[in-house]
Amino acid sequence: MSAVHQITYRARAGGDGLIIVQTATSLRDQQQADRWRRLEPWLRTGNPRGSAFLDFGSQTAFIRWLATAGSRLSWEYALALVAESTTLTGTRALELPELDGPPLDGARVLSADGTPGPRRDAVAERARSAEAISALIPLLAHTLAGERRVTVPWAAPGLPDAVMWGLISILRMAGDNRAVSFLTYASALTRDGDIPGLLVSFRADATAPLPPDQGFAALAADLAHRFADDPAGLSQTLREHGVLEAPDHNARINRLLSLPPRGRPGNAHRGGTAPVSAMYSDPEPAASAVMCPICLADIPDWDALGLWRYNSAGDYEEIRIPPDANPAQVARYRFNAYVRCPAEQDDTTAVHHLPARYGRFGEPVLLGFVGLTKSGKSHLLASMIGAISKLSDYRIDVHPLDPAMHHRYLENSVLPLITRNEVLPGTPDDATTEIADAFVVQHENGPERVVALFDVSGGILAKTDETREFLWIADGLFFVIDPEFIQASKAGDATFGNVLSIVRDRAKPESVSAAIVLNKADKARFEEPIARWLRSGDGTMDPTEFLRESADVYAYLEEHGAAVLTAPYQACAKATLHVASPTGGAKEGEEKGSKYPRGVTPMRVLRPLVAMLAMTGVLTGSQAELIGV
Repeated sequence: MSAVHQITYRARAGGDGLIIVQTATSLRDQQQADRWRRLEPWLRTGNPRGSAFLDFGSQTAFIRWLATAGSRLSWEYALALVAESTTLTGTRALELPELDGPPLDGARVLSADGTPGPRRDAVAERARSAEAISALIPLLAHTLAGERRVTVPWAAPGLPDAVMWGLISILRMAGDNRAVSFLTYASALTRDGDIPGLLVSFRADATAPLPPDQGFAALAADLAHRFADDPAGLSQTLREHGVLEAPDHNARINRLLSLPPRGRPGNAHRGGTAPVSAMYSDPEPAASAVMCPICLADIPDWDALGLWRYNSAGDYEEIRIPPDANPAQVARYRFNAYVRCPAEQDDTTAVHHLPARYGRFGEPVLLGFVGLTKSGKSHLLASMIGAISKLSDYRIDVHPLDPAMHHRYLENSVLPLITRNEVLPGTPDDATTEIADAFVVQHENGPERVVALFDVSGGILAKTDETREFLWIADGLFFVIDPEFIQASKAGDATFGNVLSIVRDRAKPESVSAAIVLNKADKARFEEPIARWLRSGDGTMDPTEFLRESADVYAYLEEHGAAVLTAPYQACAKATLHVASPTGGAKEGEEKGSKYPRGVTPMRVLRPLVAMLAMTGVLTGSQAELIGV
């Protein structure tokens, strides 16, 4: 389909809501015409105040709506342009005029020869304005962090068009060719499962997304202001520094971070924004003494450690900051940086690195997952991280500690499970114990805390002659149970016993909190009280609700002769019990490449994490203090 085809629609009120009728199409191939029925949910969520550009991969669609005077409908007419993605791009779509009357069947709206549309100059000019750059920076930051779905507030007519023009332009200049779709005014949510890549929705009723990671915000601010000052200069700089040849997203980010600082921060084109150095300033609290979770060595002066960068070749290279670097340049060097543990290494511990921000928020909170092999620890962790943005429902602000680490975990675990419905491989017994992912977490107006998550092989934890160092300083442990294990064995989980032996032998055993999770609870979805809790949603911060769930799960384990699995409840000062299902259903097999045939629908995976954050003091307030006591 090399030509640009048009499909016109008309809407009318019906008994069950809006009825959408296709009135004409230039598509003569019925199979092609039938394929574009997938536009209907997008048609329903649109509004004459905005437009929609949908990139389905090889083909794209652009939709504009029109409401006539006196109509009680949100829109009465719609025009969709459909073409190959190389013909109809996001920026070309933004050049097209708004509908000023009912679309005329057969009228040519867009030529396929690349001729600029009538709005090109105006949109490109506004994309470099102070208001557009201000709105672009957080959106670009979330995009650089690898997020696929971003909803931002609608502020003024035409501004979303300018913001999307700037976003797409910068991504393409950097060699990022992911599919980008957008709704410049979305009146409702819609299913978006068939849209690959990035989808940006502007909504009048939306609140600003959680603040992006400071490092990505700094990088986004730098790129946005370079774009505002001199788009051609930015494009040339990116080419000269090999950004376009980066083999993957992480390598692209690393090359963007290595760009030489601009000679003059600010928005020269409009001259009305705060200097970039203010955006780069480091508000983090002063570092304190930190214990390394890998080797348990004390690191007395975190700020004195040198900085290292993990490059695309898989090696660490030292970062040397010039002595005359200004605050903006220092922040750029520190972004995505690591520190090397200064402790002398022996034969059992290799040289290891930690994110540079790990020690800058006081003593980190370390959380680990305990359970036999195939108990679903890795799936539970991946589902938790996949849903972690929903912690905002509890007024918890959370963002990745290290964007590169978070991106790797998303690519290797979360996206295969949640997006592609793939069965995750188990953690190998010989895998090095490292932080799986880590976040900076803040509850309401409380202090920011680093929360680091560890996933350890069940085979290792089941051995009495091997331990993992972080267990000696872990603040909280998720004890994960597979319902099938309860049926097959009346003995205790070997990993529970071995880990609890370490807990009891620690210098401060009372400082460990426990969350016992009846994982894969979908296997017991027809049994009470499991079924009731699975249906009950994400719940609230009410400590009574946590207590009731704990009592029900405790009773369930006792009833099934598995009271021995409640040992962490007695051994730890604070503990809760939970029902969770990381996938919502059964998988088709154990071999690599197996899938969940009915898709993945996590259920109550955040509840154990919320409880743990409360029990370890990350969450503040009277309700949080009562959870797990």
